[in-house]
Amino acid sequence: MVSEEMRTVFHTNLASIPSGRYCSYGDMAKLCSVHVRQVLAWLRKLPAGSKLPWHRLMTGQRRIADYRGNQRQYRLLAEEGLLPETNGRFPLHLRWP
Repeated sequence: MVSEEMRTVFHTNLASIPSGRYCSYGDMAKLCSVHVRQVLAWLRKLPAGSKLPWHRLMTGQRRIADYRGNQRQYRLLAEEGLLPETNGRFPLHLRWP
């Protein structure tokens, strides 16, 4: 069972991703010592209006996941100056941590 303390660790790590940088779901899972599916579950349960930078998480292939509404994620990242390269992947040197 996943504790509230572990969720707090996730929120803290998520908040730590600097503007203009991104983290993979897998890297976040390692930082939180959980399975990547837990990270996805926590993302789905973020409170409406949360100020946590959920948009800075993406796949290990350095792409935004294909889901309904992902254009909002592209827009939020672009507002931070984070744009995909011509191959559709985000720059490796901007991956965090």
